[in-house]
Amino acid sequence: MSFIKKNFSITQPANQILTIMLTLFTPLSFSGMMISGSKTAYQYDARQSLTPAPSGYQAFYIDHIGRHGSRYISKAKYEDIAYKILVLAEKNNQLTEKGKLLLTQITTIRELNKDHYGELSDLGRKDISLISQRMLKNNPTVFKGQKIAVISSTSPRAKETAEIFINTFKTKYSKLNVNQQLEDQQTLLRFFEYSPAYAKYKKNRIIKNTLKSLENDTKSVEMSENIASLIFTSDFIHQLNNGISLSENSLVKTQNFVLSVYQLYQELLSFSPLVLADNHLDFSGYFTQDQLLWFNTVVTAKNYLQIGPAFDSNGIQIKIAAPLLLDMLKTADSAIANKDIDANLRFAHAETVSPLATLMEIEGTNMVANPVTDYPSVWQADKIIPMAANIQWIFYRSEQADQPILVKVMLNEREVHLPLKTNNYPYYKWDELKQFYENKLNNWGLTNQEVVLKWLNKIK
Repeated sequence: MSFIKKNFSITQPANQILTIMLTLFTPLSFSGMMISGSKTAYQYDARQSLTPAPSGYQAFYIDHIGRHGSRYISKAKYEDIAYKILVLAEKNNQLTEKGKLLLTQITTIRELNKDHYGELSDLGRKDISLISQRMLKNNPTVFKGQKIAVISSTSPRAKETAEIFINTFKTKYSKLNVNQQLEDQQTLLRFFEYSPAYAKYKKNRIIKNTLKSLENDTKSVEMSENIASLIFTSDFIHQLNNGISLSENSLVKTQNFVLSVYQLYQELLSFSPLVLADNHLDFSGYFTQDQLLWFNTVVTAKNYLQIGPAFDSNGIQIKIAAPLLLDMLKTADSAIANKDIDANLRFAHAETVSPLATLMEIEGTNMVANPVTDYPSVWQADKIIPMAANIQWIFYRSEQADQPILVKVMLNEREVHLPLKTNNYPYYKWDELKQFYENKLNNWGLTNQEVVLKWLNKIK
């Protein structure tokens, strides 16, 4: 990817210029070039059209779960590895010109991230605001001024995401507040922290060995050495191949260094294209397209195995989302019966959204790959859990009382297929969809919200 500054001589009104700039410089315009898995900035295609509701139906309620927006890198780990190795090579005069440029760029990234680790970026804030604006614009009959319930995890970036999102609605809803479960009782949005079986699963030797085999694959080693040759002298590469100790418990080899640089490449999408251009941040000269595809496979495999379908799309890594699914079923039923609430909005993390999507069997989220290295052909993190990922259940009621309630499910504002037949895609009969999901939960012994913590402790 290249970001080139140009001087424009434009006489159009300022708002037209802004529109042009937003069209030119959006994450979508770079989506074909930047491969970043779950770190991908939110992509909304304004050209898509939504299917009109069946005749006589109007939207009246929305159940929603969303991930926080694009953020600064959450930890300095990969920055530190890349920076320290580059500085060490520089001290020994073992950097190429490209290596010196990379060191300059990573130094800039460290400065941009300083005091902001884990926080929402400006791009993330903008994306969240736009999603909420589209929700209001596309569903005017939903937002009647009754009530909106809002809950977020206790993560600061999730809370800020919620605050930004609901700001769109405050002219109609003056008493909007973000609620949170107690720090040690976040079974709804951080269910992944309350299951001993899931904690054990993540440490499973099969998963660890799968991830390690990808990192040490011949392809990883060969590509890493090719990339390293652009950055270091041959003598330094020899040292790096044997391993360089950065601390007592840290031995960095060539593929570890390159994977750290790739992780930083992924994190670049936390910034807007204009910020990247202004700071001369461009890693395109270090990776070929094939290398980007492969390292994305290596890095994103952890998501696929830990919060995706992995080896079993009904495994413990998916079952743990059952409390959230149950809550969405219950809140929807309450809204339908009582007609006293316009929306339930929830804000959390990729670890929340991904298992729920697979549990719901949304098309493209629940296929198991065999072998595991083929997972990108059936499960794409950038489509399922990009930054600001969201699932919306939009409910429709007919003006004729004897007609069924319908629901449309959207993943990242795209209409999706569900595992049931319908004559009105993307609209499904609520009673049938609810029964399908309740059957899954019943088979796992979860029917009561009051026993969720106990259930998470026991489920295998």
